[in-house]
Amino acid sequence: MRNAILICLTLMVSLQLFISCEDKAADIPLVMTLHAVGTATATPTQMTLPGLEIEVSGNAFTMDFYDAPTAKRLGSVTDISVATETFEDGRMKGENYTIFTFEADNSTLILHNFIDMTPISAIALQAVIPVDKTKYNLIGGTGRFAGVTGGSTLQAILDMTEFDLGKIGFDCTYRISIN
Repeated sequence: MRNAILICLTLMVSLQLFISCEDKAADIPLVMTLHAVGTATATPTQMTLPGLEIEVSGNAFTMDFYDAPTAKRLGSVTDISVATETFEDGRMKGENYTIFTFEADNSTLILHNFIDMTPISAIALQAVIPVDKTKYNLIGGTGRFAGVTGGSTLQAILDMTEFDLGKIGFDCTYRISIN
């Protein structure tokens, strides 16, 4: 009798854990296309990334982001530029951390990106994440995205008209895949 009770309790706990995992997984889309758009002013920042023990410092740019298919506003995104290299021909390479904060539940998704930027006009750059850097650049999150990993691509146009004033115009589309 005692063994039967222990077996029943073990099965109940296992079933509850399975249901909890299923419920959490149902809240997480496996692929998202997010559109970050707006003009942002550089703000010097130093912080520990939410849910990660990574300390970063650099210039932070914050703007709104939207679900690309529906154009519904989802929250704010902060892009922290931690390193930038500029070349004589106008090209740039950058390293940044991108933090998407979902307003509905305050969950976050965090990307660590290496970005190539190429001039497309006198005032604009096209920015992409090189293909070999897109598979594992989703490094974590909080809330419903705690512990997730995956990858992201980026197609972006950066308006550099007011770059000398610390302002950049962003029109960025991220396609994020969660493993």
